[in-house]
Amino acid sequence: MATRDAGAVPGGWQVQRIRIGEVDYPYYYGVDCLDLVLQELAALDADLFVVVTDDTVLELHGQALLPGLRALAGVEVISHPPGEAMKTLPVLAADLERVLAAGATRRSVVVGLGGGVPGNLAGVIAALLFRGVRLVHIPTTTTAAMDSVLSLKQAINSAIGKNHIGTYLPPYAVFTDVALLATLPDRELRSGLCEAAKNCLAIRPEALPRLREVLAGGELSTPAALLWLLDESVRAKSSVTVDDAREQRTGLVLEYGHTVGHAVELADHRRRGNDGVSHGEAIAFGMVVAATIAHRRGWLPAEIVELHEEVVSALGAPLRLPAGLTVDDVMDVVRDDNKRGYLPPCSESIAFVLLRELGRPAGDPGLPLVAVRLAEVREALEVVQSREPVLTGADGEVA
Repeated sequence: MATRDAGAVPGGWQVQRIRIGEVDYPYYYGVDCLDLVLQELAALDADLFVVVTDDTVLELHGQALLPGLRALAGVEVISHPPGEAMKTLPVLAADLERVLAAGATRRSVVVGLGGGVPGNLAGVIAALLFRGVRLVHIPTTTTAAMDSVLSLKQAINSAIGKNHIGTYLPPYAVFTDVALLATLPDRELRSGLCEAAKNCLAIRPEALPRLREVLAGGELSTPAALLWLLDESVRAKSSVTVDDAREQRTGLVLEYGHTVGHAVELADHRRRGNDGVSHGEAIAFGMVVAATIAHRRGWLPAEIVELHEEVVSALGAPLRLPAGLTVDDVMDVVRDDNKRGYLPPCSESIAFVLLRELGRPAGDPGLPLVAVRLAEVREALEVVQSREPVLTGADGEVA
């Protein structure tokens, strides 16, 4: 895998090959490099660019990208109000019909512009059009740049739960200009870095000292910090997916924090819509719950749980459930987690990624999941809800 020079030059970029199973694709990243993105897109010889985004991203970044795209080929913009509501079957069906009516062919290119939600919708659209057309990602959030585009998984939500409907499609390429990430609101920036923190805790603990330095410095939006976090995310995800393209074996460690995290995210969004807890914040909270379960089993010492709380608190993510959300609300959703079926069925337990130590998941190395009784999950949630914050002043709630 290619390495990045420590001092990235504005207007230039680096490229790494992302290898996932038998698939590999280029990931270009740099600072102030949209002109280079357009040069690469011009080489695709597309007859139509289908840009899938949300209204907020379109307003922020549309004028920086769309005029250049229109100089290359026709452009059809598919944009929706931001949030999980755009990842549904009715939205997908309407978007596909619209793209076909706009004249899409097998030479067309779908461009996912934005965060993980429009990126996922773009991936499913690209996978279904003519049984698969070229997909490129231009992430504008830390969550997308450091997590969701480093995967072949493309999915939308069902009425039952998150990411239940989807497929696998490798992107043709990924282009990240960290100057776009630096424009994110502070909460959204930090939320996306929760996935990078997950990688350090569950996969690459050797990166934790540097992560703690970056968090303590408080300058997460600098190009240097963002490029380092991006490098770490690429290394971590590549190390567990290189022989597991579908993330159904070793790659399942990437689900650390997601069992409870997805349940919290979905339950809160059903209640508060886009004002609900973000994906990254929910995953961070889920990691604290997972660490608590492992501690109660005697697998992790108290200081590792405290380390989880330190990192989560420094990222501004919740150490408690969002106000108004109850343990019962979370338990109602957690039963439908999308990891069902990996372990022998049991109505009283669910599959979990737990750690025996930092960077060492419990269970078989080839299938890093263990069964956790629903009663254990409830008890851990109640412990976390009642526990005094380890760090002074960390109230843990999300507004």
